[in-house]
Amino acid sequence: MAPESPSSPSQTASTSLLRRAGRLIWNYWHWPVLLGAAVYLYLQLMPPIDLSEPSTAAPPVEARTLDGERFRLSDHRGEIVVVNVWATWCPPCRVEMPGFVDLQAEMADRPVQFVGIAVDRTGEDLVRDFVKEYEINFPTIHDPGVAARHFPGNTVPRTYLIDTEGQIRYRHTGLILKPALRDAINDLLDEDS
Repeated sequence: MAPESPSSPSQTASTSLLRRAGRLIWNYWHWPVLLGAAVYLYLQLMPPIDLSEPSTAAPPVEARTLDGERFRLSDHRGEIVVVNVWATWCPPCRVEMPGFVDLQAEMADRPVQFVGIAVDRTGEDLVRDFVKEYEINFPTIHDPGVAARHFPGNTVPRTYLIDTEGQIRYRHTGLILKPALRDAINDLLDEDS
């Protein structure tokens, strides 16, 4: 029987390197996972908004607002219209709503109009309280039927960007933050200048 040969220095170094790599992975595995989650979350909240997608004509929305006024989408031709379908019970709606309020105020002197469509089935008082609490400064419609007919979907929030010609240029389901929306609105405004 041949005597066992001692490990060569290269085998010892590679084993040591593997052990160190294993310890690093074991101790720091969460960093790549966290980085991946952060990238995913960023893309969900700040989606790249592609306005070059084929557009479709906006529906002929006509409904009563909480203020008792008649809102007609066709009355806003020549303006960028942001339609947001939301609900009082929806946490992402609560997160994005202050950004919509801010953008409507920031763009008050530009041809931009936000409109909200609340899909709550629990009553108008709850929606009115939400509008007051968030100081919503744009027309709000409380009619789940309007949303179902004209902007169908099972998830809230849903946001639609309609250009000055009355074409839906972008649809987004889920939370969208103010900076991404501001950039898209400015891009649409630049198209008309």
